[in-house]
Amino acid sequence: MNREENDRKQKQIFELLSAQVDKLLNRFGKSDSLLGPGDYSVYGDYWGHPQVKVTVSNLELLRPDVVKRMQAIVRDFPGWELVVAVAVPGHYDNWPDMGLYVRPHEVIDGLQRKYFPKEFQGIEYEGSRRGTERD
Repeated sequence: MNREENDRKQKQIFELLSAQVDKLLNRFGKSDSLLGPGDYSVYGDYWGHPQVKVTVSNLELLRPDVVKRMQAIVRDFPGWELVVAVAVPGHYDNWPDMGLYVRPHEVIDGLQRKYFPKEFQGIEYEGSRRGTERD
């Protein structure tokens, strides 16, 4: 397969994976739109990397059952991952960058729970690990 065919195939995978993640998250929250902010946003631009970027502004979408469902989706796309960034309104400046890498075989947990309200400080993901500088 030449580079052009490979790029086209990767973009198709990106679009399919993005749509499935958006459909899932839409069951638990509202997507950002031109009409106003929502609970999450799935980036629609493919940057040439096997990943889909998601921003979560509602911590409910970080619940273990939701993340497990995201992982089930990405499992159908070997070599791909979801990059889930936390960006909660009112905390853009006083919370550090944090999030999750959701991969077919693992969840890399970079959440800093001490910033979260009490009800979210104890969330854990089965089989997850903390990120390293090599992630």
